[in-house]
Amino acid sequence: MKQQIEKKNVELPILEFFAINFICFLVPFYICMGAFLLFEYIIIFFFSLSCIIHILLIPFLLFFLYYAYILILIEFSYYWVKIWNKSHPPKQGIFQRNLDNLNNKEGKILKYYHRRGFIIKFPVWLSSKSPFPWLVNRALRRIGHNELSENVIFCDSFAGLEFTKINENVFLYPTAAISSHAVNTIFGKISMMEVYLEKNTTFYPCVIAGPNAKTEKNYTIYPLSVLHKNWRGKANKEIYSGSPAKPLE
Repeated sequence: MKQQIEKKNVELPILEFFAINFICFLVPFYICMGAFLLFEYIIIFFFSLSCIIHILLIPFLLFFLYYAYILILIEFSYYWVKIWNKSHPPKQGIFQRNLDNLNNKEGKILKYYHRRGFIIKFPVWLSSKSPFPWLVNRALRRIGHNELSENVIFCDSFAGLEFTKINENVFLYPTAAISSHAVNTIFGKISMMEVYLEKNTTFYPCVIAGPNAKTEKNYTIYPLSVLHKNWRGKANKEIYSGSPAKPLE
């Protein structure tokens, strides 16, 4: 008997994603451009500063506008996501990835999950590559509604965009990652569950934590380790390594 292979295509909403990115880029840009022109107008027509002083002030102004641009971008994205969340709030669970019908219940959950995940990426990326890396945490709190305590440091790592709860003094080395979602093959079900990292947790490079993974206080996860979906540690063990991560004796 010949096996029948069902062909499926995934159609990405490219135009919608492009529009989201374009609007998120443009609105803060115009606000900062207006602030720059207003400053120039005031300097030229009211203070009549010398050309040298004017030139010296420009770098400080641009640096300030760079910071303001990221803040405005975060706040604009926050209010946009807030509108989405009123009608389709984020939900945790395991959902069918019905890619052919995004208008049913689970289809809408998936659609708005993708929208939230897309709109937050630009602010998080821009913050992480800027001279103001602490704004990454602000973006994650405001846009993704993640619960981040004080002194949570993402050191060029991949932050969970939503459904994460991280207590104080957690450090993620470069290339470490948190993912609150996991997909069982490209057409399978999707799991979206909270990742919980207790205080003083340390992720070394190339560590990844999946949905519903949970660490306890003072856990250290060595490089190239995997905290799979629903992962839990052992009692009285604080150092872990491997795939899946197991306690070191």
